[in-house]
Amino acid sequence: MQIDDALRVALALLPVLLFLAALRVLDSYKLVSLRRVGGALAAGAAAAAVCYGINTVIFQHLHENQDQYYIHFGAPVVEETVKAAYWVFLIATARVAFMVDSAICGFGIGAGFALVENVFYLHALEGRGFGVWIMRGFGTAVMHGGAAAIGALVSVYLSESRQWRGVRQFAPGLVVAMMLHSLFNQGVLSPASSTAAAVAGLPLIFMVVFYFSERSLHRWLGGKLDKDIEMIAMIASGEFKQTPQGAYLMSLNDAFPPEVRGDMLTLLHLTLELSARAKGDLMRREAGLDVPPDPALESHLKELRYLEKSIGPTGMLAVRPLLSQTPRDLWEMHHFVR
Repeated sequence: MQIDDALRVALALLPVLLFLAALRVLDSYKLVSLRRVGGALAAGAAAAAVCYGINTVIFQHLHENQDQYYIHFGAPVVEETVKAAYWVFLIATARVAFMVDSAICGFGIGAGFALVENVFYLHALEGRGFGVWIMRGFGTAVMHGGAAAIGALVSVYLSESRQWRGVRQFAPGLVVAMMLHSLFNQGVLSPASSTAAAVAGLPLIFMVVFYFSERSLHRWLGGKLDKDIEMIAMIASGEFKQTPQGAYLMSLNDAFPPEVRGDMLTLLHLTLELSARAKGDLMRREAGLDVPPDPALESHLKELRYLEKSIGPTGMLAVRPLLSQTPRDLWEMHHFVR
């Protein structure tokens, strides 16, 4: 009897965790740290607790013949919205900036949600046969992870390809996640077919996405790293004044004193160095090399914070056009403190 119970637990909980581990292995650049994966799992678990409370209240106010409508259409809206809160936060704050890491973090959120949900059902459906737990572990759990991952993927794609921001960036991905969840709940396919589709289809989708995403990332790394190094060399040699960026900085002569303009140039130089360092770390990871911690990194980050404070809010607004502010560029700063 104990062996049967252990097998049920394994079927309910392990498949989605193994799927998440496989996604991280596929990430050759190792964009997502174990700490961030753990945070995604925790956020998903918290989302499950919130949804349990919301769904319980809603079911208490529904008539018996309305339950199925809510399960098919209402629950997917509630659950995907709550799950999306964390992946939207990660993308909006540039903690996630690539399709690869958005997929891993999104799936991690869905996995955390599914783990809590299946622990609840292990008690609520105690004694059910192994078929139920195969469907829940390989079907429902993977669906939760896949829906959140695809929602996050769509949002990052819109940011990269169309430069969409704000609600327009996130709404399509959230709607797609809701629709996939709703179709699964409606049982358009049989439970066995839905489980097979999730287990076979999602890996194919993610492999294709990872392939094209990593090609794009590789091109961005090479081109942007060359530009960073070239700009660093120009600042060091004094040729920076002859560039459009240097001309812009010189145009601020009347607005800011020399010491503030000097801090602006130092800030730009340090930002470029950290940017180049982040790209170098990614390239080493992609080559399978370890990236040892830099003992000087903390002092560089302290200097960066000091310069931002010294320049002040008005000065930072003025110097911002010189600093790359795309999601990928902002991600590089989070790379050092994740």
